[in-house]
Amino acid sequence: MKHSYSFPILLASLLFVTISLSALNTQVPLWLVHSQFPVWQIGLIGSSYFVGNLVGTIVANWFINKFNARHTYSCSCIIFAIATIGLSFSMDFYSWAIWRFFIGIACAVTWVVIESCILVTGTVRTRGKMLAVYMTTYYLGTVFGQALLQYFPQDVLYFGLVVLVLMGLAILFILLTHYKLPKRKQSSFNIIPMILYKPSRLGLIGCVIAGMLIGSLYSLMPAYYSHLGYNDSQVANWMILLILSGVIVQIPASWCADKYGRRIVLLIESLLVVVACVMLVCSWFEVLAIILLGSTIYTIYPISMAWACSSVRKQDIVAMNQAMLLTNTLGSLIAPAIIALVMDKLNNAYLFVSFAIISFYFVILLIKKREPDAQ
Repeated sequence: MKHSYSFPILLASLLFVTISLSALNTQVPLWLVHSQFPVWQIGLIGSSYFVGNLVGTIVANWFINKFNARHTYSCSCIIFAIATIGLSFSMDFYSWAIWRFFIGIACAVTWVVIESCILVTGTVRTRGKMLAVYMTTYYLGTVFGQALLQYFPQDVLYFGLVVLVLMGLAILFILLTHYKLPKRKQSSFNIIPMILYKPSRLGLIGCVIAGMLIGSLYSLMPAYYSHLGYNDSQVANWMILLILSGVIVQIPASWCADKYGRRIVLLIESLLVVVACVMLVCSWFEVLAIILLGSTIYTIYPISMAWACSSVRKQDIVAMNQAMLLTNTLGSLIAPAIIALVMDKLNNAYLFVSFAIISFYFVILLIKKREPDAQ
């Protein structure tokens, strides 16, 4: 590939964005808990971020066509930094929901830019490896963000200034690359046929399930542990354990999916999510349960994504990727709000009860599918 150094530089830029996002995703629920926000409002603020993801996914291609990939990415980083600093302007529900909405838009646009660059510049032989490295980098950045959280300032404004510096570095790195994305016709964003395409349906449902689980984890898990009496550093440690478990099993899980079939691996993973949730509700071997939860939840999306893409023609892969991101985002924005209401009305343990119900539903769908999945 011409300008082969652009890919590692792109990943370095992604790392700065992901560290900022990871730290912020954990810190926001903790700030809200310390400010005595009810759980249902914490869930809705978490959902507003995912609403922003949805909007960002839809408008990203328009901005890429209007400007270029690097400038679109740079503007997204600027919006991320401004919105983070904006959180310090006021501590009320509506302001925080709006700022988190803009942060969600910025993040979605950066993901579309990065994934499009990989899809366009990668070959059939290298594209899968590049996407695997991309996802590993993303999850490692998430772990680093949790690990560095204790070194971030606790004050909202100073926290935002640190994010501003990280975003500046992300912009610097992206401007050192030479990516140019081709112009796309508006009709190329016709994702409804992809969503309705029957052979890819279970893959898309898997993306929704993954969005519901991961979105709720990021929005509500910090609040769950904070309500149990853990301090901010301890909460960050639990999140590190959860996410690091997902990083470690990415490659083995993908290998098993290729060798034994994506349906059977997703079926086993969904059953293990149910087992992990039962262990957490009953307070059995909590460390083991968190490792099991992270190992399974974080691999459902990439395996479902590969399953859905394997059922469409090559020229439809980009549209399918957009459909998957949209369905994943829909799950992410709906589930935290609903689960937060349930937790508020009943108790915090219903976070894991909800996870078990969602996963068991996916198990039923996977058992009903008898024909072999596409490889």
